[in-house]
Amino acid sequence: MLKIDSFKLSIAGALAFACLAVPQTLPQSAGQNANAERSSQFGARLLTPSSNLTESAILPEAMHLYDRAVTELHRGHAIAAEKDALRALQIDPKFADASALAATAALVQQQFERASAEAAQAIRSNASDEKAYVILATAQNYLGRYSDAAAALRHVRPREQQTWQVAYQWARAEAGLQNVQQCLEWTNRAALSAPPDFAPLHLLRASVLLTMGDNACAADELEIYLQLPSVNASQRDLLTHELQRLRALPRSSAASPSATGN
Repeated sequence: MLKIDSFKLSIAGALAFACLAVPQTLPQSAGQNANAERSSQFGARLLTPSSNLTESAILPEAMHLYDRAVTELHRGHAIAAEKDALRALQIDPKFADASALAATAALVQQQFERASAEAAQAIRSNASDEKAYVILATAQNYLGRYSDAAAALRHVRPREQQTWQVAYQWARAEAGLQNVQQCLEWTNRAALSAPPDFAPLHLLRASVLLTMGDNACAADELEIYLQLPSVNASQRDLLTHELQRLRALPRSSAASPSATGN
């Protein structure tokens, strides 16, 4: 069983705003403009209309609201973005990207049930919308519905599964399902291209490596995590003690390439 218990007091805070798997964690207040541009790589992909949805196929009023919602979300105004996306959907009920955008904004607000429902609506409107499946999986991971998260991710093409954002959500689902080896493989894949300051990935890797008995590599990941500015003081104090404990343990008898990611 994954040894997340020793990290449980810190994991909740560390992952609280990793909904979009962005390079830095999102701010406690969605309206804090200082960190607005941090909804970058993954967010930008989510906010791009699907190739089968052109402006000519969408009512102009709905498209105007959608464009405004995109801008609002990038500026950190998640509440306003969700409202405008839903207003666009009322005008054009088949506007799948409006549903996906509303779901994204709900994720930022940590409204996971709502995000799940809105992502499901996007999928009903466009069953080939892979970004909606990723949003759905992210919400399901936060709700502890790991089997549902994995089922959603299976709709994502293998090429897209190579992205660190999708790999990270796969790792979270496998961790919840207690599939330790699969979790490690997905974290290794995510680590190949994830920004080095994406703190939640380091914490998850520390946990799975500890579960597999690789104390030294688990300590290395935890040390990287503690060096990142997103870690708050209470997390840092708690996990510094955990790091010291890990460093005092015997090194694992063998650290395989699969465990280290090399």
